Amino acid sequence: MGTSSHAVRALLSTPRFWVAPIAAVVGIMCLLAAMYMGAIVDTEKHLHDFSVDLVVEDTGASQGANAPRAEFGKQVGEGILAGTKGTGLTMRVSDRGTALDRLASAQTFGVIIIPADFSQSAIDLAGSVVGNATPSPPTVEVLTNRRSGTFASSVLTTAVDRIKTSVNEQFGTQLTKTVRDRLAQNNVPFVGLASYAFAAPVVFAVSDAEPLPGGAANGLSAFYFTILLVLAGFTGALIVHSLVDGMLGFIPIEIGPLYRWRTRLPISRRGTLVAKWWIMFVIAMVQSALYIGVCAAVGMDNPAPFTLWMYSTLAITAVGVTASSIMALFGTAGMIVNLIFFVILGLPSSGGAVPLEASPRVFTWLAEVEPMRQIYLGVRSILYFGGDFSAGLGHSLLMTSVGLLVGLVLGSIAVRFYDAKGWQRAPQPPTAAAVEPVG
Repeated sequence: MGTSSHAVRALLSTPRFWVAPIAAVVGIMCLLAAMYMGAIVDTEKHLHDFSVDLVVEDTGASQGANAPRAEFGKQVGEGILAGTKGTGLTMRVSDRGTALDRLASAQTFGVIIIPADFSQSAIDLAGSVVGNATPSPPTVEVLTNRRSGTFASSVLTTAVDRIKTSVNEQFGTQLTKTVRDRLAQNNVPFVGLASYAFAAPVVFAVSDAEPLPGGAANGLSAFYFTILLVLAGFTGALIVHSLVDGMLGFIPIEIGPLYRWRTRLPISRRGTLVAKWWIMFVIAMVQSALYIGVCAAVGMDNPAPFTLWMYSTLAITAVGVTASSIMALFGTAGMIVNLIFFVILGLPSSGGAVPLEASPRVFTWLAEVEPMRQIYLGVRSILYFGGDFSAGLGHSLLMTSVGLLVGLVLGSIAVRFYDAKGWQRAPQPPTAAAVEPVG
């Protein structure tokens, strides 16, 4: 007893006993803070490759017999292209059909449309100074899609406000000069009220191209459902790892004050890992169905329950199998590796809360391999885009399947190597008294 007490005091007096757990927790939490806060604190500064389509349909308008044909829509379009360079927006000039198809499949965040009657509306507005008519102002249509992400729509709306200011400054000055010249030719004074009206003549009408249904959490239901799938795979693998190892006698089982250590069964690392894989597959099927049932009970909109169940089963299985393989490879340290890979790096690089185009580029690079990003694209496509493969489901199925294959191969190689080396996972319990069956 005295020797044991001395050993305990000796261990408690060593710096590593205190430094190791403190450093591990502090380091992981600092990484968590850097990843999460770094992704959201300055979206405007980090805006890059934010895709927006520009459609110019203006057919121009006559300004009179001796005046050149007005092409105000074309001028405004050129001004938008020039004004958005270097702002992080990637403007793509296209036709209406192509732009709307891209918007409907989450390939662009918004569409700016300069309509066919833009120039004529501007001419009519200018002519209203000397007439009695009250024409509609020249209007630019802006279409957003909250299905691509709630925050993405906010980013686009902020960008449109700046575009509106820039367009009105340039076009307002031009239109004001045109009106002044016309009035001067007819000896009509240019009153202050007219100057105010022409200072910002262009109206930007922002609307949602395809409003979300009720029960979509304003475009966040796909993101939160993705988190549920990743946690089911990641946390499920941790629980299965501990329970299976306890029942096989590799680690003790503690339930409150009870401490039991079963006799270790003669099973290889490979056999243990394969058993965990199959358990995770069963969990994936059951938990996916329960998730869908719970979401239906709370009112979440789900247009394709069976499709979502099938994909959810694949996603949970892929995460669970890979997480189990990582723990088989790294042992206890694998829990930390899984936490970092699936959660700490996964959430900010998923693009579910803040679009990757509004986050530092490092998250765009991480998104290429992070499971949460791949799963989010699949869930979002099923819930919001009718399961369209071009809206992310095709890419998601491919990458999730690749992730599952990587997990299977990684785990198989690791446990076969360890078994071949004859490395035992754990010795038998130290004393016979400690070996007491549970149940």
